[in-house]
Amino acid sequence: MAKNYMTVETTNLEGCACFSFQSTSDIENGAIVGKGELVTDEISVYAALDDYSDGMYLVANPAWDYDTCRLINQNEENFINEAGTPFKVYELKKDRKFKIGNLPSTLVLAKDDFVEFKNGAYAKSTTPTNLKVERVEELGYPFFVGTGGSPIDGDTTNKYGKGALDTRTTKYTIRVV
Repeated sequence: MAKNYMTVETTNLEGCACFSFQSTSDIENGAIVGKGELVTDEISVYAALDDYSDGMYLVANPAWDYDTCRLINQNEENFINEAGTPFKVYELKKDRKFKIGNLPSTLVLAKDDFVEFKNGAYAKSTTPTNLKVERVEELGYPFFVGTGGSPIDGDTTNKYGKGALDTRTTKYTIRVV
């Protein structure tokens, strides 16, 4: 069963340095963090901070679950960086882009919206920030699976029937401004 963690794509982060960070709490891929001091007894692992006013770092560790008994365990939305375990981040620079997905359905963003990352989640900002939505994409589709499944959220006309699974997701391309 999906845990619905955020997902992240880093295909447009050319020239952004990678670092190893560690957090005292679980942290999702796609989160924005700040860089603290070196973790005790480490030579290249830095503490992740909630305050990123002195520099933004994108959490983007390869999503891999060592429990390979079920293929679904490897789905990105099932992955979280556990507290006390180092993870990879990218130093964000001006005009670099990344894509986030699997955000709560209550968060609706549009092209040119400014966003911020606070309290462990993205939020629409009423004032300009260094993060701007450049593109919104809906991917996937509902598909028929037979008598199983359930009605699709928002399908008030029952267009897809009760034997459908909804695989649609919205992804947002964010540009550092």
